[in-house]
Amino acid sequence: MPRPNAGIIDDIEREDNKKGFEPDDLTAFHQLVRHLTADGDRRAALTGRRARRKLAEMTLIGQGR
Repeated sequence: MPRPNAGIIDDIEREDNKKGFEPDDLTAFHQLVRHLTADGDRRAALTGRRARRKLAEMTLIGQGR
């Protein structure tokens, strides 16, 4: 009697494994944050300022107002 197998599921899984690792959602999120951080730094530098990094710097209380 032949041994049972998953058939098409095995084929799909093998093809997916051949593609290698795919970036997961967390990796994509970190890439987006790095991009936005670099963009913010660049924009701040163009105006002669620096980007705020601490919560206190981002609030009115932290700015001494």
